[in-house]
Amino acid sequence: MHTITGIDQNPKLGYYKVGEEVFYSKPQAYTYAFEKKLEVSWYFNNAEFARQDWTVEPVPNIKELYRLRAQQLRDRYDYIRLECSGGSDSTTALYSFLLNNIHLDEVVFRYPKAGEKGMVGNVHDYRAENTLSEWEFAAKPLFQWVKTNYPLTKLTVYDYSEDIVNGKFLADESWIFTTRDWFQPGHPAKFANFGCQEHRKQADSGKQICIIQGIDKPKIVTINGHWYCYFVDVLASNTSPIKEDYNNITQELFFWTPDFPEMIIKQCHLIKNWFDMPEHASFKHLVKYPVQNPNRRTQYEGIVKSIIYPDYDQLTWQTTKPTNSFYNEMDHWFYVNFQGTKQYHVWQAGLEFLVNHVDPKHLLFKFQEKPTGLIWNKSLFYHLGAESYTSSTPAFNNHAHVDASGEQITLWQDQKLKRITV
Repeated sequence: MHTITGIDQNPKLGYYKVGEEVFYSKPQAYTYAFEKKLEVSWYFNNAEFARQDWTVEPVPNIKELYRLRAQQLRDRYDYIRLECSGGSDSTTALYSFLLNNIHLDEVVFRYPKAGEKGMVGNVHDYRAENTLSEWEFAAKPLFQWVKTNYPLTKLTVYDYSEDIVNGKFLADESWIFTTRDWFQPGHPAKFANFGCQEHRKQADSGKQICIIQGIDKPKIVTINGHWYCYFVDVLASNTSPIKEDYNNITQELFFWTPDFPEMIIKQCHLIKNWFDMPEHASFKHLVKYPVQNPNRRTQYEGIVKSIIYPDYDQLTWQTTKPTNSFYNEMDHWFYVNFQGTKQYHVWQAGLEFLVNHVDPKHLLFKFQEKPTGLIWNKSLFYHLGAESYTSSTPAFNNHAHVDASGEQITLWQDQKLKRITV
């Protein structure tokens, strides 16, 4: 196994502490913790977010806040590249630039051409296994719209399967350190900062380059009659950690940013206000913590994107979300079309190495009793305000079923930390 160097040390994307050591790579943090028999903590802009008053809804409308965020990034960087899947998050980030006449330099869609055999074309299949069809049914029409109306924006479709075939990203089991939290075989190549030669040339130009990821819709929940927002590392860790020795490349999460917290606070209040409406009381089970059922997440996100993404076409074709990291359904194309290849065996060797060098308590087990990923870490829970109750007089209170996890979480309320068990 060769040593991985050039890991991006960007605290805005979150970092881990093991004892007194700081890590910007999750697999490095957890393998080190296993070696030293220490615990791991995740930090995600704690100080910056704790300074905000999350109970107060910002006055500007959400589209104006999106415009301000786009302009903030435009003023800061020479070249802006947006990673776009055609989904609601990245499409809204795109609209935040283009619909406000703020120039966006490049939009990138990443697609594994060598893995598409038998994997695309079924418009009636919304499973995550059919993710490759998002190009034809969602991203391609969006790209055509951009090409027609904003011809100065460069459009790139990057075939990352070439780098998988030639072994560039699956050379040996050390590939696990080229990703942050997603260990399906295609992820390290898919989000590589220098996957195509043109992106390497851009980095060599010396320009200040921004790579935008549309991360993510707010995660808000009710706990003991109050609303809270929190963040999870598995979503904040979608970006590539490898930027080599370049100091002119920065990964930006468009929504989950400490540089413009008013935007996500506004999103939280729009969602909170919707769920607090009496006519939406029957949906409140979707936001009651803990949210452990993936079907609840799918329903929640379907509602939320209609609330906070007003310009997005809600009928856009999209598959369901994947359920795990190691055997992520989005890479179904690899499991079928690369079965038995050297790359397949190297991918498996990387998973085996990770499992053998991480404390079992830090692994998730969901797939045929196999480990399916590293545990998710949650941020502080930021207090949004009290929950509004709807008045009703049922014949009797039928609350025998109560979700409980025994998990300890940390609330940030009234400028104080409070540790509770849910």
